Amino acid sequence: MGAKKHLYEIDLMRAFIMLGVLSVHTIVAYIGMLPSSVYVPHLTLAALLTSLHFTRESFMFITGLVLFVTYYHREFHPLQFWKKRFLFVATPYVVWNLVYILFEGSYTHPFSWSLSYIVRDWIHSLLAGNQFFLYYVLVTLQLYVVFPALLLILRKLERWHLQVLIISFATQLVLMYLNKYVITGINANTLPPVLKELDIYRAKFVLTYQFWFVAGGVTACHYQKLLEFARHHTRTIYISLFVGLVGIYGNYFFDIFVLHQSIQTAQSVLRPNMVVYSIIITLFMWYTGLLWAERRQRANWRPFSRFVQIAADASFGIFLLQPFSLYVMNVIIQHLQVPLWVHFATIPLSILFVYFSAMFIAHWMGKIPVISYCVGRKAVIKRKNSPSVSAQVSQ
Repeated sequence: MGAKKHLYEIDLMRAFIMLGVLSVHTIVAYIGMLPSSVYVPHLTLAALLTSLHFTRESFMFITGLVLFVTYYHREFHPLQFWKKRFLFVATPYVVWNLVYILFEGSYTHPFSWSLSYIVRDWIHSLLAGNQFFLYYVLVTLQLYVVFPALLLILRKLERWHLQVLIISFATQLVLMYLNKYVITGINANTLPPVLKELDIYRAKFVLTYQFWFVAGGVTACHYQKLLEFARHHTRTIYISLFVGLVGIYGNYFFDIFVLHQSIQTAQSVLRPNMVVYSIIITLFMWYTGLLWAERRQRANWRPFSRFVQIAADASFGIFLLQPFSLYVMNVIIQHLQVPLWVHFATIPLSILFVYFSAMFIAHWMGKIPVISYCVGRKAVIKRKNSPSVSAQVSQ
């Protein structure tokens, strides 16, 4: 690409992939409310959940894409990069780990409120990424550490980007095969210490998701060519979406009714076919973003475009604040005591409640100086006769 420009299509992807993330976590909460004797509803919700399991991969693709769009054609200084990125991502990571621990203590019994226990738990959480959904932020921080090397590799191998992408894709398939069919059958306690730790924390290790960062980087380097390809292959994109959905649901039911796997195993995220499916859905969402970007300034699209802007800007904050909205939703739904069909009918409303309540709080936190750093934004106090400034570092 030439000079860096704002990719509005990525804004739409951020807004709706985050909606997908919260849909996943809301559905998981509903599954957790089901009695063990209720099978068909569990089977159905898990099938829906499976089709939404592209979200983390899509966000990682966006992360790689935005980083390479920003830095590939610019002079790069690792120390400046780390200073900027860690300020806006490590700061929320440190703060929210502690906040989550204290939040859990408010409803978990028994809970030790001793300072020594909280500090130990805080340090462990920072290293393990085990507080709610902060594993994703931990993986992002790992990416920032290795990004200078990844940037150098793609610059040096500019003539062989296709080969790099193919090797990365093949590696991803192998890693997912090992995770699905090999590692799950191994007792971690029998492994050497280093391999044991990798096994335990493999879902929080940057190498597990390497393809998505590489794919985002290669896409950024050849953005205009891929954009033209998408515009000339619209039918292929829609057919791929249909095939992908049929394939993911077909594989899910095949695993359960033919291979007799448990529902939990059948809807696992880290498996080979999910790589292909996530590519298809990510491509479709990117193409949808392109269509919206071409129309976003039209009068009849402006209200929706304003929503996309707010949702995209607040997406990191939504991610960080979702545990509180999920908790409130959980308490309300469990106290309704309604028939099962009404219980399921509330799922869309619950998703929207979690999404918009977290968005509302994140949006306004992003406008408060200092506090804004907790949601990955920088707010500047509005001076007289000057507009306020609120800018988010792209994740």
